[in-house]
Amino acid sequence: MYHNQNRKVIVGVALAAGLILYIGFLYFTQLAMSPFVLFGALMFLLFPMRKESPLIRRMILLAGITFMVWILREVAFLLVPFIVSFVLAYILDPTVTFFQRRNVSRVLIAFIIVAVGVGLVALISVFVFPLIYTQLDDIIRQVSSIVVDYNEYLGSRKFFRELPKLGLPSSTLREIMQTEIIPRLKGIFETVFRALLVFLTNLSGIATQVINVILVPILLFYFLKDFDKLKQFIRVALEGKNDKLLHDLHRINIIVQAYVGGQIIAAFFVGISASLLFTVAGIPYPALLGLVCGLLNPIPYIGMFSSMVVGVIILMLTGNDHFLAGLGFIMLIVAGLHFADTYFLQPRIVGKRVGLHPLMLIASLFIFGYFFGLLGLLLAVPSTAVLMMFFNDWLAKRRLPPTPAADMEEEGNEAAALL
Repeated sequence: MYHNQNRKVIVGVALAAGLILYIGFLYFTQLAMSPFVLFGALMFLLFPMRKESPLIRRMILLAGITFMVWILREVAFLLVPFIVSFVLAYILDPTVTFFQRRNVSRVLIAFIIVAVGVGLVALISVFVFPLIYTQLDDIIRQVSSIVVDYNEYLGSRKFFRELPKLGLPSSTLREIMQTEIIPRLKGIFETVFRALLVFLTNLSGIATQVINVILVPILLFYFLKDFDKLKQFIRVALEGKNDKLLHDLHRINIIVQAYVGGQIIAAFFVGISASLLFTVAGIPYPALLGLVCGLLNPIPYIGMFSSMVVGVIILMLTGNDHFLAGLGFIMLIVAGLHFADTYFLQPRIVGKRVGLHPLMLIASLFIFGYFFGLLGLLLAVPSTAVLMMFFNDWLAKRRLPPTPAADMEEEGNEAAALL
């Protein structure tokens, strides 16, 4: 007995000493800063005791999820071609399936789609993007010129000679202008100019990456070719074991595909139509404005008003002689395209599968936009539609009436379109 106690003491001292030495080793070699080492040590200690306590199993699961999230965050840039290719394959899969059901080879359809896509990107890169780049560069030059002229005027004698005519003391105002107003205005203009310059630089960099990326069409071809196998794998894995999850995934897939496909078609329609109408109406920089309208169209309400604001700013910067007429054309074109998209295009593509009442839609935009920024604004509608699907399932189980938003959906469509 005494011998056993001594042995336990010796083992405990050796274990403590080994642990201290190991921690010291990790500290001095800076391996303690490596997430791989920390995760491995955690699994080494907890995994053998996973059957001893539910808390240990939950800790292992939490550590595993956290480690995978960290891995995905670290390699997110490397995964961009795979993510883009998968999303494109997900959107285009119904088209491939449509032709496959008519005895057309899936491989052939995938190859044709990829070839057409590469051709369209090449045409846009050669003919459209240089035009947009030139127009954006011209706007930045005009903003820079306006900033320089404005600053020179504020510091000129002519400006200060005008002040006494307003009954204001020239010396006091001169001091206020030089110490307070001019430095702040310069800071504001410099911030705006730097933001435009960064946007132009990033746009150029993104376009260059899109043109030079060879992986995306290759990955897209393989994703399209084998996407039906992925769906079959999910179906086999869940069928008979979790039919409820399989059914929910099917419904979510219908909502997301309808929304994403509809928004892509609508964005192309609005962008091309806006560019042509702006050109006919004589609005400056029609290609750039059309691009803005197309890119912002998927954001309900906010996209339409933002497109109008961008158009008004461009009119002001270019010093258009017919400002009021141009303003009216911009408002009419943007609102008209939004009306056509809401009343005619979206109902025929999406139908009522992603129907949300305007109050619910606006609330989701504020909430998702606050927490997730621009990405949240883009994901607000389909995410809220999926959440409402589960909420209505819960109401049906409790035999409660459907949500007021669902009852008011039909009445709200007209108001939403007018906005």
